[in-house]
Amino acid sequence: MANKKAPAKGNKRSVTKKQHTPDYYPVQRKIALGADGSTLTGNRLVDAGKLLSVQNRRLYRQGMKYELKIDLDVDITAVPNVQVEVFALADNWDTQRAWALAKATYDRAYADEQNNTAAQLARWRDFRVQSGVTGIVELDPVVYNDSLAFGVLNAGEHAFSSVDVGGTETFFGWGAASASRLDILDEWIRAGSVGSDPSTGPTTAPYDGVNSDNMSNIEMQNLSTDGNLPPYATTADGENWLKVCSLQMLKATGTGEGLQRLSTGYFSAPCGLVALRITGSNLPNGSILMTAKAGDYKGVMAHRMAQE
Repeated sequence: MANKKAPAKGNKRSVTKKQHTPDYYPVQRKIALGADGSTLTGNRLVDAGKLLSVQNRRLYRQGMKYELKIDLDVDITAVPNVQVEVFALADNWDTQRAWALAKATYDRAYADEQNNTAAQLARWRDFRVQSGVTGIVELDPVVYNDSLAFGVLNAGEHAFSSVDVGGTETFFGWGAASASRLDILDEWIRAGSVGSDPSTGPTTAPYDGVNSDNMSNIEMQNLSTDGNLPPYATTADGENWLKVCSLQMLKATGTGEGLQRLSTGYFSAPCGLVALRITGSNLPNGSILMTAKAGDYKGVMAHRMAQE
């Protein structure tokens, strides 16, 4: 069989990229935030996975620890003073393992249905848990049209995950348990509940006091009781949110006049959930910005809450 003739020297074939393949990964990481039909006031929720999914038209899963920052972009002619307190879930072992146990429980609950049904699985199915913060309103991306007028992009399906508990559809969440919600942090604490180990210690020793340099009742008891309880709480207290900082702009005369802090800087946000408490003036939509740090998870920095 004849070999293919190599191209003549100087006539190398040019290699061109397909037109739809850019030289960079296209992702909108900075998103202006708004509340559909409302203003920015009271308790508001930033769900990074949801916001990135809506803005970029691809699925960003909630079960990731995102690196985010929150900024104020305030019209100083319209707002006399405002404060935005920023909270995120604690980035610790309990948060990570509580989410992992909830996800494993969810997967086991649906195992039989997946193995014994001809129904097609939902393409964008994702394990999503509720924030549990009382009276909180989820925020959506703010976008602008060709007249530079803004609108709130409230689109897509973002269903919270649930299981059947005794015939009742029950959701997963970080908040206190109810008839229709499981407290995933409390469930994790219960799964790893510990008691004193050992539960009781000896209180007597032979020849006590005969030789003070040898065995002692006090020392014998201390060997068993000093450290038989763990160095942390053995029950869940439901307080799993930490304050990142307070953003503020004070214009009004009086204490703190001219005081400003307009950015949190980047911080870790397990599940991409950030709670905002807005006081002072009501902010117009688009006055708060969320930015996801660049990385290798579809263009943003994020780590899995648990291995699949």
